[in-house]
Amino acid sequence: MSPVLQAALASWSVPWVPTTAILLTTLVYLRGWYLLRCAGFPLIPEWRVWAFLCGMFSLWVALASPMDVFNGWLLTAHMVQHMVLMMFAPPLILLGAPLIPLVRGLPVFAAREFAGPFLNWRPAQRVGETLTHPVFALVVMGLAMLGWHVPAPYELAVRSPAWHQVEHTCFLVTSLIFWWPVVQPWPSRSQWPRWAMVPYLLIADVLNTILSATLVFTDRVLYPSYLSAPQVFGMGAKEDQAAAGAIMWTIGSLAFLVPAIPIGAQYLSRRPLTLPLQRLKKRKPMLAGVWQRAMSRAGLSSWAADAVSFVALFVLAGVAFSAALAFSDSDDDALALRAHQQTGSLVLSVYGAGENFIVGDNNVSVLLQDASGSAVLDGRVEVSAARGSQDHNEGFTSTGQESDSENKLMKAAAIELPTAGAWVIRVNAAQGSQQVSTMFAVDAIAHNPGFDDWWPYLIFPAVATCLLLIYAYRHRSATPGLASIAVSHSARPAAHQSTNPPSNMR
Repeated sequence: MSPVLQAALASWSVPWVPTTAILLTTLVYLRGWYLLRCAGFPLIPEWRVWAFLCGMFSLWVALASPMDVFNGWLLTAHMVQHMVLMMFAPPLILLGAPLIPLVRGLPVFAAREFAGPFLNWRPAQRVGETLTHPVFALVVMGLAMLGWHVPAPYELAVRSPAWHQVEHTCFLVTSLIFWWPVVQPWPSRSQWPRWAMVPYLLIADVLNTILSATLVFTDRVLYPSYLSAPQVFGMGAKEDQAAAGAIMWTIGSLAFLVPAIPIGAQYLSRRPLTLPLQRLKKRKPMLAGVWQRAMSRAGLSSWAADAVSFVALFVLAGVAFSAALAFSDSDDDALALRAHQQTGSLVLSVYGAGENFIVGDNNVSVLLQDASGSAVLDGRVEVSAARGSQDHNEGFTSTGQESDSENKLMKAAAIELPTAGAWVIRVNAAQGSQQVSTMFAVDAIAHNPGFDDWWPYLIFPAVATCLLLIYAYRHRSATPGLASIAVSHSARPAAHQSTNPPSNMR
């Protein structure tokens, strides 16, 4: 294996916020499944658990692997990422029958006061039936697949990390909706006959074929971003686009057609797939009652203990997400090509923030290539910044410190700009006796934290407020208000006087 390929395969980028969400969801599911087994309900066999775990792992791999790092350079990598998000992770997650284990795995207070009532709420059930209706599911998945591969939205997602996350979320959610009628996870009920899923999948395959054939046979590059991307893997933009279309054609067709075979065989055999209903011997969960005994010793009732547990876990989850957000590294998707220079057989490409630099640390990534386009991994890179313009420097310089890059084919440096104003960034690179250098001007602006920096941290307080209002609304009749207390208090003496007259009137 070539060193370039090894470096590419080592280019993993862990997104801490999605990773935290995936881990918490997986733990809740496993806890719910374990409690169901201990209660004697083997409704979800172990193979379904493994399917769910594989689905969650494939979802994490799609977001953290080199597929995400190189999706701005290779349409092929981006297409494989889309296939995992749409064709692999959703059906595997649904095969795990996640609904009941996720509810059962929540804290008792959350399941009893929020999740259970919401799932039993008739408007919520109607919305769920509409979302998972085969016609709606097929339309919304088709719109997402075709819409995000139109050049304008696709280019927006490539250039903007925020829109890139919206794109991935859209693919995942619409694919879960699409695969729901096919998998029909327990305890949901089918709205169409089982045989109808065969033409349902065939129609989806036709849509996939139209899009993938367009990518394969078109005579022009549909996405301009890949025309300026470095060709470090030996493929031009046109060949890369054709390869991406072939991957979409092959993987998509297999994903849609393979499930149609067992569905058709199931219908012809007239043997519906059912989950086992036999009961297992009940057993006590490990560590059961430890928290309850501790709360009882503290003088709290079971209801209060459940409420305290829910609040504590809610706060811990909020702290975990806040920490993941605070320690998340800057996204390489936000870097844009700032300078390009070739000297002799060395080619230097410098990437930096797409907009203005900020006062403080700024990331600069450098790609060094030879004349054939192969990445040079043993090169030396120096980054410095001088205050002023390209024609006049004010004497103050700042030297960048080399740091790790998500993309292992590039060298990264953190350059500090201590003051606002005009700066010149100079990059020198060398391999052996060969050298290449370039420079570009930037404007550094002071970064004042605003709503864009704080809104993610406001999500959990907002959710907590909504839950509190829901709880107060559901229990509004359990605790009488001040007016009803006053009325009931004033009514008691009158009733007493009417039924028990004074002794002198008897």
